[in-house]
Amino acid sequence: MTAPDTRTQARTLGGSTGLTDRWASHPFVLTDLAEWDVRGVWQDEHACVLSVALAAPAAGVEGPDGAARPAQAVGLWGVGSAEATADVLARVVGSGAIGDRVVSAGLPRGTLGLLGDRVADADLPSVLRDGEGRSVSSWDFFATREAPPAQPGEERVEALTGSSAAAEVRACLDVANPLAEMSPEDPWVRWWGWRDPDGALRGVVGARQVEPGTPWALGSIATDPAWRGHGIAAATTAVVTRAGLAEADWVTLGMYADNDPARRVYSRLGYAVVQEFESRH
Repeated sequence: MTAPDTRTQARTLGGSTGLTDRWASHPFVLTDLAEWDVRGVWQDEHACVLSVALAAPAAGVEGPDGAARPAQAVGLWGVGSAEATADVLARVVGSGAIGDRVVSAGLPRGTLGLLGDRVADADLPSVLRDGEGRSVSSWDFFATREAPPAQPGEERVEALTGSSAAAEVRACLDVANPLAEMSPEDPWVRWWGWRDPDGALRGVVGARQVEPGTPWALGSIATDPAWRGHGIAAATTAVVTRAGLAEADWVTLGMYADNDPARRVYSRLGYAVVQEFESRH
């Protein structure tokens, strides 16, 4: 059966949440919307903020500030411009709709500072307050709809399947990127790897798709430090991107904003930043 196109998928998913087509079809939203438990949507022409239920923590689990998390905590995700997102959030806070359950936020970069100019700290959930001592992560969300040009070394890239694949990927990640977010043990993630002439795995890429027709999300793109400079990330990412575009209109990935070498690779493969984020937990 043919997977629905992006417009149909966005209309179907957005209709269940009240999202307009503009925001339901945004690559970032479309990538995960099907598995989000959306508890609130606030939007206008220039920005959209979603309140998404998080898994309830075990009894006694505390948040970063030492306070016990509420039984049904939520995270905020925002897309659009920072100015407009701050305006939307200021209106939501003013109406009292934001509640006291917000424990994380991923918003257009610059929103948190602008929000502090619009709303008194005392009226904000602590995760949205400036000067609370919580670190902010800056990262970029990339997307592409175009198949990348061929890269040297693609002939060494293969899909990793079978009973030994997870252990092999884990061994590579333990060396290349121990903090990788996609897990080889996740049954919904598919993996590709680059092998050296001796057959050893020197680089990997994971890919996850929430449901047919939604964008592929790439992650845990990692290369053995001793093998960097051989074009491994470019070759693996190119192969997986083409595989993703055979099943979906978009392929996406996230990257810390200060990772300039990775940015050059992804840009060369045709990826473009569709949203700059700042996150706080």
